[in-house]
This record gives sequence, C-alpha cells and structure tokens, in this order.
Amino acid sequence: MATKTTIADLFPDDEGMILVAEDVSDGSPRHITEVANGGNCGCTCFGCGRRLIARNGGDPNVRAYSFAHRPEDNVVDCVSSGETALHIRAKEIIAKHCRVTLPTTFTPGLDGKPVEVSPERSIQLMDVHLETAAEEVVPDVIATMPDGRRLFIEIANTHPCPPEKIEKLDAVGVEVLEITVSSYRSHPLDELDDIILDIAPRKLIHSAEVKAMAAKIAEQKQRQEDAKVAEAKRLVAIYRDPDIWNHKKAQKLVDDLVQLGLSEFLDLDDNRPSAFVVYRRQWQAAIFDRLSKTKSALGAMDVIESFSKGGWPKMDIAYTTSEHSRWIAANVAEDFKSPYEEAFAYLTLLKVTGAVYEVRGKRFVMEHDLRTRITTATERRTRPERQRKELRIAFEGVGSLMFPEDGRLPDYDVWLKSRAEYFDLSVDELLADEDGGYEELLDQVIAVRTMIEEMQRFKDVNPPDEMAGLPMDRLINRLGLARLEAEQRAEAELAARREREAIETAARLKQEAADRVYKAEEAAMFDVDDAFMGTPLPEHEGKTPRELAAESSDGLKQVQAILWKIRDDKVAAERAERARKAMVDKLCDRVYSRNLRRDVADLWLTAQCKELGWIKPLDYCKDEKTLARCLEVLEEFAANEQKRRRR
Repeated sequence: MATKTTIADLFPDDEGMILVAEDVSDGSPRHITEVANGGNCGCTCFGCGRRLIARNGGDPNVRAYSFAHRPEDNVVDCVSSGETALHIRAKEIIAKHCRVTLPTTFTPGLDGKPVEVSPERSIQLMDVHLETAAEEVVPDVIATMPDGRRLFIEIANTHPCPPEKIEKLDAVGVEVLEITVSSYRSHPLDELDDIILDIAPRKLIHSAEVKAMAAKIAEQKQRQEDAKVAEAKRLVAIYRDPDIWNHKKAQKLVDDLVQLGLSEFLDLDDNRPSAFVVYRRQWQAAIFDRLSKTKSALGAMDVIESFSKGGWPKMDIAYTTSEHSRWIAANVAEDFKSPYEEAFAYLTLLKVTGAVYEVRGKRFVMEHDLRTRITTATERRTRPERQRKELRIAFEGVGSLMFPEDGRLPDYDVWLKSRAEYFDLSVDELLADEDGGYEELLDQVIAVRTMIEEMQRFKDVNPPDEMAGLPMDRLINRLGLARLEAEQRAEAELAARREREAIETAARLKQEAADRVYKAEEAAMFDVDDAFMGTPLPEHEGKTPRELAAESSDGLKQVQAILWKIRDDKVAAERAERARKAMVDKLCDRVYSRNLRRDVADLWLTAQCKELGWIKPLDYCKDEKTLARCLEVLEEFAANEQKRRRR
C-alpha cells in the first residue's frame, strides 16, 4: 500500500536506510512502498544519482523496506539525498508558482529598538533555477525579483545557513532569503506548497533595503554623535569658564567656618573649573553649613534644588544628567562634572574625611562628634557678642523702670567699660567670661531690676549689696515714700472696708434670720395654730420656735423637726381613730345581730364591764385584739341573757 511521503522520509533514518528515491522517468520522489521490488524499481539516488535496488518484498515486520545502492557502485554513506530531494521539491514549488512571501524586515534604529524596513509581502519571481553556481556559492534556489534584483533562496532543514556561506552570499551582493522547514518534517510533500511559499519561518539574511536603511541610520547616528560631541565641547567650555562671582552671604559662611577652625573641609585656594557661578569654597560652605544645622539626611539632589533657587549652577549645565556628564568625561573632557556630581563628590569627600556618614539613598548625615565640635566652637566665638546683647537688655530693662525724677542711666558702653575696669578686665575679657566676671555683673543688674520691680509692688525690700554701678538712690527714695503712702492708704481703705463689711454682714444676718422665721411659719401654717410660734419650748431652754429659727440654720432645722413630729403624731392619731371606729362599728354590728332588745344592747355597749376591767365596751374596743375580747364577753352576756329569759 502506497504511503504519503513526508519531508522526514526524504532523509535516511538512524540506520542509514533510504525510504524515498527519484523516479528515472519524471524525476518525482517515489516512496519505497510505491515501487516494484528489486533492481527494476526504476529509481535513482537523489544524492549521487546512481540506480537503486528496492527492498520491499516480504513481511516488513521481518525486514524493513528501504532502497539500497548496488554493490558494484561501492557507494558508502550517501546521506545528501534528502537535502537534494528537499531542495528539488522546494524549487519545483517555487518554479511552479513563480512567487514567494518575503518576511517583514527590521534594522536597529537610533535608539537601538527595531525599525521596520519593509512589510511582509508576496512577490512574483522569474528565472527560477536550482543550485546554480554563482560566484563562489551554490544557492539552493536562484530567482529574479520584479525589480530585477537576484534573489538567492536557502532551504534550511535542521541547520541554518553557516556563517562562512553567509559571508560569501554577502560578498555577492544579492537578496538572500532563508526558509526553515524543520517544524514541518511530518507534512506530506504534496502539501508543502503553502508552507514553502508563505507559512514556514523565513528571514532575509541579506537585503539591499535593510542595508540601505542601516547605512542611513548609521549616517544619522554619526551626525548625532558629532552633534553630541560638539554640544559636549560647548558644555565643557562653559564648565571651564573662569568667570566666577563672589557671593557675600556665602563668603560669610566661609569666613565663619575658617574662624571656627573648620577650613580643612573647604577648598580655600582652588582654581579648578566649576559647575557653579560662585566660588567652590562658597558652595561647599553652604553645603557644610546645612549639614551642621539639620539632623536629617542630605542628598546631592537636595543641594542642587536649593542652589537652583539662587541661580548658582551654571545655566547651560544645570540640568546635565549624570549619565551625560559621565559620557562627556569619558569621551571629551575627563574633568567635566555636572552640578549634581560636583555636590555628590564633595559629600563623598566629607565622608572620606569622617565628617559625615552615608545612609540609604546616597544621603549623608554629619557625624555627632563634628556637630558637637561646631556647636562648641560657635558658642565660644559668638559668646562675647551674645553676652553684650544680653547684658544690654538687662541694663535697658533697669532704665525702662526709671522715671525722669529718678535721674538717667549712663551710656551703656561707658558703663560697661567702667564695670570691666572694676573687675580689672578689658571689655572683651569681661564678655568672654573666662573667670565669671560677666555672670557676676549680669546677676547684679538683674538683682537691681528685681529690687525695683518688688518696690513697685510696694514690698519692703532691702537694696542689694552691689548696685552694679547704677545710680539708684533717687529711685529708691521715691519708691520708699510711695510704699509708705501706699501702706497708709491701704490701712484707711482696710478700716473703711471692714466697717462696710460689718454693716453688710449685720443686714445680711438679719435678713437671713427673717427668712428662716418665714420658712418656719410657713411650715407651721397647716399643722399647728398661730400660738405655736410664740410658745416656749422647754427642751430648747424655753426658746420659742420663732426665736429658735431666727437664731441659726440649725435652729430652723430643729423647729422643722418639731413640726414634722407633730405632723407625724397627728397622722398616727387619725389613723388610729379610723381603725378604732372600724372596730367599734364591727362590735356594734355584732351586738345588734344577737337579737337583744335595743335598750339592752345599747346599755351593754355603754355600761362599765367587769370582764373588761370596768371599761365600757365602746371605749375598750380599739383594734382587732380588743375587738376579739369584746366579742368573747358579748357572747357570754348574750348567753346569760337568754337563760334569764327562759326562766
């Protein structure tokens, strides 16, 4: 049974057996299953062109079918037959259709990213030839494109076109298309048309269009490179421009750091090119000063942002990136640096000297010991001027408390000089306070001011032993007299106030007594008669309720307690009377229900009863217990009365 021939069948298997050969009559590929057995198979080898013997008789499970070379041809390991057959088939397909699809072509652009040169397209072909020698190469297929250019086509099965062949093809100067069919080895040869023409992966190894575009891009790249170099040279010239201007505030920072003994951290004598319009020592001083005054980390970009606000970076190189700056240094001028790199280099130098340490993100913090050193040096340097101002404030504070009649303070500088002489010091030595003279003088001035403030509040204070050389006699006399006058006024005002308070207190107490009496009378209105408020109370030393309430709040509470007891007793008596009447009514009902004569029943109720302790039943009956006793006596009386009637 015939088998469809695939690309894989064209090639000898692992044991070297040939499964497909060329038909001598028409040159078509014939599978071993399609031909007669033996030497009359009519097939030749694709590789060497010699006649083959077909071995396809018998059981294929016993002996695999295959073609073999004749023994007399003495051909050993003929393995090129498959490649030749594949190339012939590809040539036949391309020659048959006279067209092929060219892939999209790309070449690296100026930015290195692929740029499309030509789109994927199908082109018509002419003069298609198989393995025709051209120069030093033998392409698989040679054809002519519509524009007259030659096209070499290479069919790759397992290996792409080798580098040495690519070099030779490049020297020929033609379009070279490589079509890879390794992924289609299982496809029948009869179905290869679309695969060879359009589908199989392909690439243009050489393309005049790609070369032209690459040359154009290379030319553009060179122009850009030339322009980049020219621009770099311009920036270098700006960087090396010696026109630097002096920034007064920044120079003061430099002077301050020098006076603090920190010149080792600045380039004081420096004539190198700079990325800034101010002297190197000045922008370094600005960075050093900022590091010393903040505990947060500082980076080079923070510095540049701050400097940019003041216009310190040279304008044309202010925004030069580090990458561009490094390129200029590597290709044009090795000393070139951007403002950022200059600042970062200085911060790095400070790190090397131990002035700062680096934290995450290329940021720097000043070392604690150096910060302490700066603080100490700054305090020592600024101490005289600071203490001069501090002493002046205290001095002028005394003057602000003086009246014209107290006289005037001397000129501050004259007074300060006289005080320094008092301590056997110069003014500068006094303000430096090396031996405590300044502190003593300041304490004296503060003591004088404190004395004045206390005397202004009319306090009796003793003047300090040392008046700091200030003329205070007239002021002390004035304030002393003012204090005496104030004391006299205070005594008079106190006496008057006490008299007013006594009158007000008496009136208030009288009104409070009247209010308490009113509250007592109001409470007694519904429980006692009018005479109650004037009735002496023995338990309260014979005082009447009115007197007791007027006496104090406790007296009012005692009157209220008496009234509450009277009210409670009255309520209890009323409750007891109601209960007694209820018991009497029950007793009367029982008496009259015993069928006694009316006069006898009335007599029993109102007569003294021996059994009840000679008390009348109506008086004896008060509650349930006494009612029960009365009913017992009643039953005995009723029984006796019935006996008497029966007699």
